[in-house]
Amino acid sequence: MSKQQLDPLPFHLMIDAYTKCAEGCGSCIEALRERFEMEYSDAHGATSVEAA
Repeated sequence: MSKQQLDPLPFHLMIDAYTKCAEGCGSCIEALRERFEMEYSDAHGATSVEAA
């Protein structure tokens, strides 16, 4: 999330650029989405990832 704060990207691009997941299982996506929404809404007053 620190990289996302320095260089903000939409959620789907953030996943591609910053996670570097080699297995592609997707198990971390929901936790990342929740944290992204929480931090994005705190910083920008938005209420969902779609608003990004």
